[in-house]
Amino acid sequence: MHINNHLVPADHSQLEKIDDHWPYQFLSEYTRYQKHVSRSDYYIIHDEITDAFIPLKIYKVRGFHFGQIKHAPLRNGIEINESEQLDFFNRLISFLKENKFCTKLVQPPPSGILSAVPAGATSCEFGSYIIDLENQTEEQIFNKFHPKYQKAISHSFRNNARIEVGRHTLEDFHDLYLQTMSRAGLHPVPLYQFARLYDYLGENRVFSAVVHDSEKPIGAVFIMSSKYAAFVAHAGSNGKNKLYGAMKFLNYEMMKLMKSNGVKRYDFVGVRINNKNPELEGIFKFKKRFGGDLKRGYLWKIDINTGSAATFDILKKVRIGNAPMPDIIDQVTLESKQFNNG
Repeated sequence: MHINNHLVPADHSQLEKIDDHWPYQFLSEYTRYQKHVSRSDYYIIHDEITDAFIPLKIYKVRGFHFGQIKHAPLRNGIEINESEQLDFFNRLISFLKENKFCTKLVQPPPSGILSAVPAGATSCEFGSYIIDLENQTEEQIFNKFHPKYQKAISHSFRNNARIEVGRHTLEDFHDLYLQTMSRAGLHPVPLYQFARLYDYLGENRVFSAVVHDSEKPIGAVFIMSSKYAAFVAHAGSNGKNKLYGAMKFLNYEMMKLMKSNGVKRYDFVGVRINNKNPELEGIFKFKKRFGGDLKRGYLWKIDINTGSAATFDILKKVRIGNAPMPDIIDQVTLESKQFNNG
């Protein structure tokens, strides 16, 4: 394994094959964002055996270093298969342990679905609905939508739904996003971080988009993109309104925009497989009914330095009690236990 960093000139030759046809998580602009905004170290690790690369974020919490895989490993811009991923992860974990690189590998983000789980990891099944933009016409994409979605989109179009895209929509997007996060009881990303993503990745890779009725903004999405895929990273709405198909209309228009930009996929970023939480069923159905293909895989995490990880876990319990960590893996595990006991 070889550690590369876009910010190190000596590593540029190793990383020169990575371009805009790879996911944004592999790009130099995103490395700079992580370094200067998130204050994290960010590496593109190369495995000589598979000739595959993986992006790894390293950040510090109370003196402990944590790693986070940001995307599945790719070779020549194509995700390697399940068996290769398993071998890759086993070598990566051994490498991290030998070099005392971090305390734990924490759960990847929802866009970081992995195809294999190494021994000793804690995991959950996870997936994402992905629309193929490259090999379908706009009409073919629309025809795969659920009939109710087709009707809702037509309703919004007939009733003069208006869409604005660009950095100037960021405050409206964030207001709608805050409303949604508040209803869900989740901690929101601050506005400045979205603005900084625009600063570092540029308006050709970052898209804030808002749909309006005749009076006000009512729905929004925040997309991060390269030619590889457009990831719907965040969304928000003000709840029910007279344009009942507004969010469906917005997503369809963004699919058309991404397709015109040469983007190959439209990724709705994450659904729980075998979901046991009825409150999340609506999100699952919303994404499914756009007619995309379900990419199935896993999210997993693992202790790298077991002694240091145990110390951190003890300190965490002292500070916050025995409540589960707010990641998807632990939520799924807890919900599964409650369902089976119920």
